[in-house]
Amino acid sequence: MKTKKFLIFSVTLAFIFTLVFTGCEHSDNIAPSQRDSLPVINIDTLNSAPVANRETWVTMTFSLTDSANPSNNISALSNQQIRGRGNSTWEMVPPDGKKPYRIRFRDHQQQTPFGLPAASNWVLLRSGSDLNTSFGFELGHRLGLEYTCSYNHVHLYLNGDYRGTYLFTEHRQADPAGIGAPGRPKVDLNEGWLVEIDRRYDEEPRFRTDSYNLPVMVKTPDAGINISSSAYNIVRNDLNELANLMASDSFPENGYRNLVDIDSFVKYFIVQTVIKNNDLFRPGAETGAEIGSTFFYKDKGGLISAGPLWDLDWSFAPWEFEGEFFLPDTVPYLIHPWFRRFHEDPVFHVRYKEIWNNNYRNNILTMSDFIVNLGAKIRTGALENLERWSPDDPYQFDWHVGHIKDYFLTRAAFLHTEYNKVDVLPDSGNFNSANPKTFTLVSFGDMTNLTAMFEKGSASAFEIVTQLTQTPAGDGGSLAAITIKPKASLTAGTHTDVLVLSGGNQGGTFNHRVSLSYMAQ
Repeated sequence: MKTKKFLIFSVTLAFIFTLVFTGCEHSDNIAPSQRDSLPVINIDTLNSAPVANRETWVTMTFSLTDSANPSNNISALSNQQIRGRGNSTWEMVPPDGKKPYRIRFRDHQQQTPFGLPAASNWVLLRSGSDLNTSFGFELGHRLGLEYTCSYNHVHLYLNGDYRGTYLFTEHRQADPAGIGAPGRPKVDLNEGWLVEIDRRYDEEPRFRTDSYNLPVMVKTPDAGINISSSAYNIVRNDLNELANLMASDSFPENGYRNLVDIDSFVKYFIVQTVIKNNDLFRPGAETGAEIGSTFFYKDKGGLISAGPLWDLDWSFAPWEFEGEFFLPDTVPYLIHPWFRRFHEDPVFHVRYKEIWNNNYRNNILTMSDFIVNLGAKIRTGALENLERWSPDDPYQFDWHVGHIKDYFLTRAAFLHTEYNKVDVLPDSGNFNSANPKTFTLVSFGDMTNLTAMFEKGSASAFEIVTQLTQTPAGDGGSLAAITIKPKASLTAGTHTDVLVLSGGNQGGTFNHRVSLSYMAQ
């Protein structure tokens, strides 16, 4: 039924677009640059040499023409460089297909395209005719996720051959200028770091963390491929310290929060969850076997932070992956064990609810308008791109826009419901000793009429040490904690009961049943 809904929506949208966008029929003698307002990049390699791989830099001349904003124009710059880039986006595309590229301006000719901070390295992502990556970057900007990449849809000509629409953006790296800019975190190049955690684990220097076995590839500092070099000690020590604290039985009250910028992780997780990025939601991620293209960084003396966002093109349940797992109203949190562990911390979990709720109306839900507006802006170019690469499917773009909007609205509503439920952490209690254990209710907004009782009443093997007490989290969230322990007079054997936590929140009621067990010696 959901597939039919998407198709009906896309057919309707295609009809509307056909009425609104007149004069869009193909004409071989009109270049795409004359048909819409998207900027045009021309790249001419020396002696028309092919860009054949991801290792070899090819000398080229670069120019940028933006008819809508001529101040962005860049006249022909000779003696610049281009090469291939990407993993699956390079390997899975045939040699004569649409490939992604990396551009490098010589150091003395750093450029500021589209008014962005100057840099030598830029990227042309082949996802210029879809909205997935632009949506993710825009949502990151709206949430205030620092160092989120910019995005500009452009036409590309390579040696006079029209290659379609591309997304022009930053090459994610630590900012060589030490300032920080979109896609380029501010990181001390010697005592800070930037890493990618990715299942491919195919670039040196690399290591795996002691806990969670995270596949870490170091981007900064750059001290060669020998991971045992002392230059990488700070990276290994920082990530192992964090992973070990999170895996510890003493989590979360063991100081791990002193190591991380919680807000950056929350915002990063929200973007990935809204778009249901296949690199983080594919089956296998729940066991730790699949995790892709996630970036984290730390400046000298700073906290471990999440970002920049990257590799967002396989999101919104691309049709190759449709199935129950990828439906918009399933799986409300990232599922990798390390990511899930953050949500077992009540402080992190309530901050997640706060940031979601405080951004929902103005910064998240209005992304629906962004989809429509960006779709209208790039539609002519996208159809030219499809005519170049998929001539048998002229309305694929309209389907794509309709699919993303419908998927997003369904998913946002689902997530809003999930994030406004009252949760209890942990959701069960297995006592290994007679030491007390604390359970915490987490909500957005105040909880009312709170009660706590044991299902077995006075016959329970457990007793309350600290009564249920509510405290505000500071930005709309609320925490209510209760501490219990096994009774000292228990006879040897296994004792069980259920702790029932009830109350009201946001006009509704909740009732949590927490299973308890203890083996007395």
